[in-house]
Amino acid sequence: MDQALAGHGYAKSAVDVACWDVLGKAAGLSVADLLGGRRQDSHPLYTAVPLGPVEEAVEYVRSRRAEGIHHFQLKLGADPREDAARVRRVAEATEEEDVVVVDANGGWRLQDAVVAARLLDGLPRVHLEQPCPTLEECLHVRRLSRLPMVLDESITDVRSLLRAHAEGAMEAVNLKISKVGSLTRAKLARDLAQELGLRLTIEDTWGGDVTTAAVSHLAASTAPEALFTVSFMNDWTAEHVAGYEPRSRGGYGCAPTGPVLGIEVDAEALGEPLVTVA
Repeated sequence: MDQALAGHGYAKSAVDVACWDVLGKAAGLSVADLLGGRRQDSHPLYTAVPLGPVEEAVEYVRSRRAEGIHHFQLKLGADPREDAARVRRVAEATEEEDVVVVDANGGWRLQDAVVAARLLDGLPRVHLEQPCPTLEECLHVRRLSRLPMVLDESITDVRSLLRAHAEGAMEAVNLKISKVGSLTRAKLARDLAQELGLRLTIEDTWGGDVTTAAVSHLAASTAPEALFTVSFMNDWTAEHVAGYEPRSRGGYGCAPTGPVLGIEVDAEALGEPLVTVA
C-alpha cells in the first residue's frame, strides 16, 4: 500500500486490520495471540468528561466513578486560568485510585501552556497530555512542570517515538492505530514503548465495533505494567455493526476470546460496498 500511495494511513489502517483478521482465520488464532499473546484478561478504560459547566463535569465524574470508571480525560486548551480551575474542581471529585488526564490536543500557545502547567503543578493524580502542537513546545512546558507528561499528536511513527524518548519528553504515549497507519505499525510502536519503559494509552482516532475489537486485542497483548489506559470507541457511537461488541463493563474492557477479531460483522448494516475486489 505504501508503494502505491503515500500517506493516508487512516485508510490503510482499515485494510491492515482486515489482513490481521484473515491471518487469524488461516492460523486459527485470535488477533491478540498473533500480536504477541494474551497478557491480560481485562484492562482499565478511560472516559472523556463532556465539555460544559464545571458543576456538570464534577457530577459526571462522580456518577461514572460509581459505575467503576477510575480513569478520566478532561479536554482543555482555552483560557489557561479557567482550564486550571476546572481541572482542580474535577480532581477534587476523584479519589486515590483515580487518574485524571488533562488533554489540550496541542491547542495551547506556548505561553498559555506554561501558565496552565504552573497552575496545575502539584495536583495529585493529574497527567498533562500534549499541551502544544510541536514536540519542541511540549519539551519547554515539561521543563517547567512536575506533572507526568503524555504525548499524542507528536508521536506519529517509530522515529518520532524514539526522538521524543531521547529528549525525555514523556512517561506515556497515546498510541492510536490509524494515527500510526496500521495495526502492524501500532504493534511495532507498542513493543518499542514497552522496551523503553513507557506506558501506553491504546485507542484510535475514532471508530465503532471493528475498531474497538482491534484496540482490545492490542491492549490484551500488552504487558499489564506498560498499559496506562484504553478507550472503547464504540461506547461513543450510536451505530453498531457487530452487535456492540466488545463491550465495556464496570470500567474495564476485554478482548473477545474467540478466533480472529472475535466479532461478527453484520454486512447488511454496512450497506452496499463501494469497491469489490475479486
